[in-house]
Amino acid sequence: MGAREMYILPGGFINIDHSLLMGGVGMGKVIRAPVFSVLVIHDEGPVLIDTGLNPEGRLDPDNAWGPRAKLIKPEVNAEDDIRARLGQLNLKPSDIRLVMITHLHWDHTGGLRFFTHCPIMVQKAEYRFAYNPDAFVSAQYMRNHFDYPLNYQLLEGDQMIMPGISVVKTPGHTPGHQSVLIRLDSGENHIISGDVISLRENLAAKVPGSNTWSAQQAVEGICRLEHLSLLLNAGIFPSHDITEWEKFRKIPEGYR
Repeated sequence: MGAREMYILPGGFINIDHSLLMGGVGMGKVIRAPVFSVLVIHDEGPVLIDTGLNPEGRLDPDNAWGPRAKLIKPEVNAEDDIRARLGQLNLKPSDIRLVMITHLHWDHTGGLRFFTHCPIMVQKAEYRFAYNPDAFVSAQYMRNHFDYPLNYQLLEGDQMIMPGISVVKTPGHTPGHQSVLIRLDSGENHIISGDVISLRENLAAKVPGSNTWSAQQAVEGICRLEHLSLLLNAGIFPSHDITEWEKFRKIPEGYR
């Protein structure tokens, strides 16, 4: 036995140009996109996937996010703080056994500093790139989000982390992007895609967002997750799709 339950933790919203999430579509049209983390209740201890937006941005957006605060215009309130969301499930950050990060962009790493006590799992390629990113994608990496004395455990490629939880390397959006495959004890399979599939449109058209490091690798990642989804009868959770978001079971509801 292993992964017993899975919960979606709301983390606020960003207001972003449609074409950034779906290349060549809706340029100039701003859409409201959800941000969320995922909690897995596991026999070895609770596992957290991504940590949402920086809660300091609620009162001091310029300091927390810099120029992106004006470009993306995040919406975050007190209950979207990852600590508050965990509290809704009677957990504290110190209860988390392991944090897994799909990639080190700012909207997935805002609460990392609260988890100094446990391993932080990220692909080695992502960790290296975050500290010296190519200029055309550098604004999405904010050192004030991930440059802490954290217990980073650097992964290389696909692997099972513990029974019921595996990482699938899906580079493209970033050089070391990874998705997470969860198999619950009930037999249900779920894929937390991260930003390789931000919108259901990416999957349907096999077109990544324009804020992508390598479009070719991103398309390969989309196809890989689609294949796994069909092979394992697994649901895919796009990272920023408001329509899909409305269908998700969010805390206190969960998947079992």
